[in-house]
Amino acid sequence: MNTPYRILSMDGGGSWSIIQIKTLKHIFGDLPGREILQKFDLVAANSGGSIVAAGLAENYRPSELEQFFKDPSILNSIYSKLNFGERRFFDRITRLGGVGPRYSTRRKYDTFLKLLPQVSSIPMYEVPALIGGERPTHFLIVAFDYNRNRSKFFRSDTHSKSRTVTIYSAYDNSSEQISKSDITLTQAIHTSTNAPINYFDEPALLDYNTPDSGESDRYWDGAVGGYNNPILSAIVETVTNGVSLNDIQVLSIGTGHISLPLKDNLHTTHDFLIEKNISPSFVNDVLKMTTAILGDPPDAATYMSYAIMYPDLPVRSQNFVRLNPMLQPNLMSIKDKLTWTIPEGLTATEFEQLTKLDFDATDLKDVELLEHFTNLWLNDKLPNQPIRNDKHMKCLLGHETFSQGWNDVLRWSPSIKVDS
Repeated sequence: MNTPYRILSMDGGGSWSIIQIKTLKHIFGDLPGREILQKFDLVAANSGGSIVAAGLAENYRPSELEQFFKDPSILNSIYSKLNFGERRFFDRITRLGGVGPRYSTRRKYDTFLKLLPQVSSIPMYEVPALIGGERPTHFLIVAFDYNRNRSKFFRSDTHSKSRTVTIYSAYDNSSEQISKSDITLTQAIHTSTNAPINYFDEPALLDYNTPDSGESDRYWDGAVGGYNNPILSAIVETVTNGVSLNDIQVLSIGTGHISLPLKDNLHTTHDFLIEKNISPSFVNDVLKMTTAILGDPPDAATYMSYAIMYPDLPVRSQNFVRLNPMLQPNLMSIKDKLTWTIPEGLTATEFEQLTKLDFDATDLKDVELLEHFTNLWLNDKLPNQPIRNDKHMKCLLGHETFSQGWNDVLRWSPSIKVDS
């Protein structure tokens, strides 16, 4: 391998992104954020993961970011509830059925401006210089363009060959200098964190001062385009810019994954351990669509990226590490019968609460439950998300435990290790 090109990819997940913060702290220690970012060449992120990335670029330590995610005043300013008068008439009606926006898009942006003053004051392309290091750390933030009905990628690398303007210039034989966008990292994460339908009330604008500038500047969360896990876009970005697949090292961190078995002939200790069949209806179908974008697309992105890098599909690779805690029941033999049971370390009540916990959790008790869930996984009490599993949710491809993946990351080079 030549000089490795390291990618840090972070899924969306709202409040569940505290999992990513605790994971980075466990691997690298409580370093200033920019020192963690200097270990990577590209940081790709969506939604909650983009908040973590921007917080690190602001130079917050993981412990400081943890406190943000545990501070009800900060969480409630990001998820700032709409009052009755702020809701559109139709939204007031649909909310009675559990469908419709709950939070203010604009107040979310105001919160980001307060929390991220440095990265809010410079264009996104200047952030790599702010981070420093021997090589630039570039950013790739994913959103969904409301006007054009397609995914949008905000980049700090103005020379990336994946930029549409770069491709156009190459084929147009244009001698004009490629323009630089003045979009800030804060504006990019504002677009990327803007979940629709049941969450925020309007598409995110890039410029609230001139909202009718004629530019396509309205955006939803990147998950709408299938990029809640941005790893596949990061691989494409890297390869098109001339990096060999053999030189890529990937650390992909999720925000928790809930996997319940379908009802079959196996036994279960609790009914909520089995995936329930939901009757089709307008409300149920809308809710299912809003959650589907957080389900299979992220799993598919990990598998496709792995298959691109390793078409022979080895059981695991130390250069491709997917770290994500799994909430799933254990399959045990009880009285000679295979039975789904509550995993060790969680009570039945905690397990059920986690299955119902949305990504906009702001209650301190809910965040503490997420921390408990994460700590169990960090200590190998809960399984790590596989790249592919079998019908009984056993790992076929990937790292079975957090420690297994962590140890492989530590093998990348001595610079990855934290000084004791």
